Amino acid sequence: MRELRQGEHVSTPNALWSTAWDLCKGDVDLTNARVGGRATKANPNKEDQTFWQAAGPRWVEGYIAWRKTNPDWKIWTAPDGNLGIELALTPVVNDVPVKMIIDRVFEVNGELVIVDLKTSQNTPTSSLQLGFYKLGLEQQFGIEVKWGTYYMSRGNNISEMVDLSEYTYEKMEYLITQFDAARKAAIFLPNTNSCQYMCGLTEYCQFSIKKDK
Repeated sequence: MRELRQGEHVSTPNALWSTAWDLCKGDVDLTNARVGGRATKANPNKEDQTFWQAAGPRWVEGYIAWRKTNPDWKIWTAPDGNLGIELALTPVVNDVPVKMIIDRVFEVNGELVIVDLKTSQNTPTSSLQLGFYKLGLEQQFGIEVKWGTYYMSRGNNISEMVDLSEYTYEKMEYLITQFDAARKAAIFLPNTNSCQYMCGLTEYCQFSIKKDK
């Protein structure tokens, strides 16, 4: 999602959404694409292309409105001149490169706030993703980052601010080292927390707990 800058011409939410959709989709045929979410009266076919084409522009409009009503939230400019918009970083921890793209980094009242944009219904219960972003910013730029949050598109607002102080370098180094060791040993434990609505491999997985399997 493109950020607004002072004096910049703004297209309509529909145009912004359509442009982003086409760029992301590319030449991929979505005719038989898997759909997520639940089947409801409003969305009997779950969250298919029709749902996204209707919801997307509303979420873009909601984000623009949120930005306008929170002028104290300024997009951060990194020491290398890059803006905190889809900021790509690859910190190296114990010779392990960790690739990440941080949706937004804001500066609010002199402090940095990491924001990850979400389109899901539920706010993530874990802040570990934000902890990895904290690591990336601190390793790349030698700065201290304490706060993070999720922007929830369906509510047009941010979740509760999370203190990321617990994600020390030592803690993240341990996790990354263990992840890398598991990867090298081809140890991939099943995560059944996403079986119901998010995982696209449930029909092939012997550990799936999906009810309608």
